[in-house]
Formats: sequence, structure tokens, C-alpha cells
Amino acid sequence: MTPLTLLCPQCGSPLPRQALWRIVSCTYCGADVTHSEDLVRAADFRAAYLRSRAGDAEADIACGGQRYKTIAHLGAGGCATVSLADRSGAMPGRVVLKLAHPGAPAGHLAREKAILDQLQADDGPGAAYYTQRLPQAVAVGAGAGADGQRREVLVLRHPTGFWGSLADVRLSYGRAIDPRHAVWMWRRVLEVLAYVHAGGWSHGRLAPEHLLVHPADHGVLIIGWSGATRRHDRGAQARDLVQLAWAMRAMLSDSPGEPALSNAIPAPLARLLERASMDAAWCASLGAEGMRQAVGGAAKDAFGPARFIDFSPTP
Repeated sequence: MTPLTLLCPQCGSPLPRQALWRIVSCTYCGADVTHSEDLVRAADFRAAYLRSRAGDAEADIACGGQRYKTIAHLGAGGCATVSLADRSGAMPGRVVLKLAHPGAPAGHLAREKAILDQLQADDGPGAAYYTQRLPQAVAVGAGAGADGQRREVLVLRHPTGFWGSLADVRLSYGRAIDPRHAVWMWRRVLEVLAYVHAGGWSHGRLAPEHLLVHPADHGVLIIGWSGATRRHDRGAQARDLVQLAWAMRAMLSDSPGEPALSNAIPAPLARLLERASMDAAWCASLGAEGMRQAVGGAAKDAFGPARFIDFSPTP
């Protein structure tokens, strides 16, 4: 066995063997030393921890013991304003903040966090994959808005790479999108719905505003889960499918108001959209996975073998 001599890095004097596993004070220079890379004094750790939570003077929202600086407005719903924000302090990070409107129902955002936490906790088949394609809540609490009023705040992880909602895409285009893009958007949402429906969940408010698009990866993230229910209700799940079909009709319509089926939509896809948006019983019989396969079949009949086509959210 090779003998080991520990020397103080400050003065070079020998140290006791205990320095291998704990912090010791050099008897010559008084320096605190340890050989272990895993040790830190509790007081030093606490001081660093408090610095990391302190935030900065520009942070305008506090929640869950952290402070956040809003940097961009993303949108507004019936109960909350949505903003992009940075977590301030020694460990910065990008998040999405939902700040309840004045007079919004108490506990609305807390309910949304509870639903998202349950969705993340589910361990059904494919959970490791699909929970990464659902919103992830960080914290919920009360914070003060720019007007000084204390309101409920929900902090969500920022989904990197997502451009905006399908409603934003439709507004940007000012006209119908290419039906080939509507196909992958429809199928991406159906993949996630098949998973959440299998767990008994139904979203209840599927609209273009609640579908975020990832242009590079052809991904779609479903948001707006505050009204979701878990009752294993096939009727409610069928309504999800009908609502999604109407969302796709909106993306494929050139006119405002009730989305009309354009003559530019290939017949196989138009027939599927018409039935899926009108026949809830048929949607219930197919389920989300059956609908996904039906969309794939209609797309093959309309466009031939599947191929990747670059998508830009702005024309």
C-alpha cells in the first residue's frame, strides 16, 4: 500500500488523515481544507443558496420562493395573461408565467397545476415519451402584477423550439395552410390524445389557441389543461376529437367565421374532416388512435407516400 501524505495547499504543511473525509483546519496557517470534492460547509452552502434565490431588482414576479422577470407577452386567455420570463438569480432559466386576471376564480391556476402534475405522474405505456410532450408545471402561488395587485401565478417550463399557437399561424398566413401540413399537425395531436385518453383524461377545449407548433420538428404541444377531466368518459373524449377536427378545418379555411371546406382540400382528406367534425359517435368508435390511422390513410390516398416537407409558420 502506497503511503499518502496530505499537504495544505496554502502553506504546504502536513495535514491529519481526517482531511480525506472531512474539513480540517491546518494547524500552521489556519486554512480550512478537505481532500473530498463532495464536502462544503453548511453555512457556505446556505449563503450560496440564498444568493441564488435572491433575484435582482428588475424581477417583477415572485412565486415559489423564486423571482422572475417578464420579457415578452405571449397571449391572454379568459382567466390569465401568459408571458415569457427569466428566472433571476444565480441559476437563471427561461419559463412561461400565467398571471390570473383580476377577479379570476380563486384556485383556477392551482387546479391547472394539479392536473398537469397528475398527467406527469401517470405511468401508463409510453409515459416516458408522452409526458415530455405535455406541459410541465414548476410552481403555483400568489404574486404581484405590474399594477401591484396580488394574483395567482402559475410557472411552467418553457417548451424550447415552439413558435406559437396554430391560431398565430393562421393569423400570420391570412389564408389556409397547405393541407399536407395540416396532416402532420392533426396526427401529432392525435398521438398525444391517444395516450391521455387511455389514462381516462379528456382535454375539453381543443382549439387552435391551445395547440403550440414546433416548426423544425413538426411537433405540436397541447396547452390549456385547466378544464381537463378524468372520468374515462368516451363521450368527452369523442368531443376532443370533434373539436380537433374543427381546429384543422380552421387551419384549412380561407374564410373567417365557421370554417368551410375548401375545394383545394383533396377529396379523401375533405371527407374525413367532414365526418370527424360532425359525427361524434363515429369519432368515439374510432378513438384517437383509430382516427390517427384514418388520417394517415386519407393522407396516403391524397398525397402518396409520406415525406417530410419543411414548414414555416410565416408565409
